Amino acid sequence: MNGEIQRMPSSAQLKEIFGKFNTDDSDRQEAMATTRFLCSKFMGGIWARAPAKAYTVKTVTGGMSNLLYFVELQHPDEKGDQQDIKILMRIQCQGGLDEQLTESVVFTLLSERGLGPQLLGIFPGGRFETFIDSRALTCQEIPKPKFARLLAPMVAHIHTLDVPITKEPQALSRTEGWLHELKSLIDDRKIELTTKLAKVDRNRVPDHVTADQLLEEVQFYQKFLDVAGSPIVFSHNDLQEGNFLLVNGYSVTEEGYKDKDGKTANPKDAMVLIDYEYASYNYRGFDLGNHLCEYAFDYSSEQAPYYAIHSERFQDVEGRRAFAQSYVDEIYRLKEASDDTHFPSDLVTGNREKDVEKVIEESTLFMTLSHLFWSAWALVNAENAICQFDYASYGRDRLAIYFDSKHLLEEYIAKHS
Repeated sequence: MNGEIQRMPSSAQLKEIFGKFNTDDSDRQEAMATTRFLCSKFMGGIWARAPAKAYTVKTVTGGMSNLLYFVELQHPDEKGDQQDIKILMRIQCQGGLDEQLTESVVFTLLSERGLGPQLLGIFPGGRFETFIDSRALTCQEIPKPKFARLLAPMVAHIHTLDVPITKEPQALSRTEGWLHELKSLIDDRKIELTTKLAKVDRNRVPDHVTADQLLEEVQFYQKFLDVAGSPIVFSHNDLQEGNFLLVNGYSVTEEGYKDKDGKTANPKDAMVLIDYEYASYNYRGFDLGNHLCEYAFDYSSEQAPYYAIHSERFQDVEGRRAFAQSYVDEIYRLKEASDDTHFPSDLVTGNREKDVEKVIEESTLFMTLSHLFWSAWALVNAENAICQFDYASYGRDRLAIYFDSKHLLEEYIAKHS
C-alpha cells in the first residue's frame, strides 16, 4: 500500500499498518501515506490540498489500548483556512463495533459539553481530536492533597452527567466478558501467578489459576456488590494519571490553579480529563477505587516491563481523604445549583462527614475489583499485544494483588450479609 492510498482501509488493516509504524522505512511510509489519506478524506480543506512533504507524524506515548499519533501540517497554504494544523490521530485497537459506537457517542457528547478534547473527524477504526499542548500528571502527583482536591471536582462532575447509553453498571459484565475471551484463547491452560513487581502475601495468593476459576471470582464479586450499596453513576473507569492533562502555561498550587502570571485560573482552562474509552455507567466505588489504585501504578517507565508499582501508596490516607472531601463538597455544590430532574439523588445524604467516610470506605473496598478488572483486560491483551508493554506480567501482578486483598471483601460480606 505504498504511495497513494486508493480506498479506505478496514479497522483491522489500520491496526496492522500503524502497529508497524516504527519498524522500518517501508512500513513507516505506508503509515504516512495512510495518515495523509485519512486526513484528506475526513478533515478536508487544507489537509486535502497540502502535499505529502508538509505532513509530520509522530508517535505519542501513553496509549495502552490505542495507537496515538501527533499529526502536524508545517506549511499551511495561503488561503487562510482556520483549521487546526496540529491534531491527534487515534487508532482504536480494542472493542467490537458496539463498544466503539458507544465510545464515539460518549466522546462526541462530552466534546460538545467542553469536557475533553474537541472531536475533529471520525472514521471507521479511529478519530481525529484537537491536540492539547499539555503534560500528563504523574503517579507521584495525583496522591498529593493539592492535586487530589482539584481532580475530585472533575470526577464529581462526570458522575452527575446524564448520558444516553445503557444505565446498567458495566464493571462486572466487562470483566466476565474478558474472562470468557481469555478462556477461548487459553482454554484450560494454567496461569502461573508468579509476580514481577507486586508485593503480596503469598499465603493468600494461589500458585496458579485457570480462566474457569477466575470466572468463579466474578460470582464472588457479585455477592459483594449485592451488599455494597454503591450508587450507579456515569463513570470514566480509567482515572489514571496519564488521562489528566495539565495545559501548558498553568500550574497547581496549594491555593488552586495558577496561570503563567500567577493569577487564579479557571479549572476548565487548566486541566483536561481525556480518554473516555472505557466510560460507562458503573458503580461509583469502582471509578473512585480504580483512581486510588493508580496512586501506585507508574506507566512512564521506558524499560521492560514498562510499568512500576509503588505498593506503599495503596495505603495512602492523606490523598484519599483530601479527594473524598473535595468530591463530596463538589457534589453538594452541583446538587444545590441544579434543577435537573436526572441529577443523581443517592450520592450524598445531607450529612457531609458521613458522606466523606462513606466515599472513603466505598472506594477503598472497590480497589479490589479494579485489580480483577484490569488483570482480565491485561491477560487478554497479552495474547495479542499491540505494543511493547508487558501485559502478561502486569496481568499477573494485578491478579496477585486481587487475591491478596480479597479477604477485605470477605470480611465486609460476612459483616453485612
